[in-house]
Amino acid sequence: MAKPYLPAQPAPRVIHYADPGNPTSGLAPLSNRELAIKRQRDRVLYARWVARQAQIAERDRKVRRFWLGFGIVAGLTVVAVIAGAVVAVASLGLGLILAIPAVLLLLGGLAVGGHKCVTVVQHWH
Repeated sequence: MAKPYLPAQPAPRVIHYADPGNPTSGLAPLSNRELAIKRQRDRVLYARWVARQAQIAERDRKVRRFWLGFGIVAGLTVVAVIAGAVVAVASLGLGLILAIPAVLLLLGGLAVGGHKCVTVVQHWH
């Protein structure tokens, strides 16, 4: 199978613009030596940034894993307390009729407790 003819492409032209907000950049173009030094410095800074992002991602994974485990334990504890309350009320001989309102009161107390944060989302056109 023959390859289609592709005309030769010129090498890409790199254009560096001086940053007017950076007083150290100046308006004079960088020499080849200065440009090589700047590029090396940028490579070092980028490598540091990549390493830092990896550290942050690892720390975030550990924190998420901890809080997920903590939430599972807390949730199972709440379910066990509710089940224990149902069993305790039912074993008192008051029957399941009183156990249901007790569980609802317990769940209502859990839902109402805590901070009173209200999230407001406003959509603008």
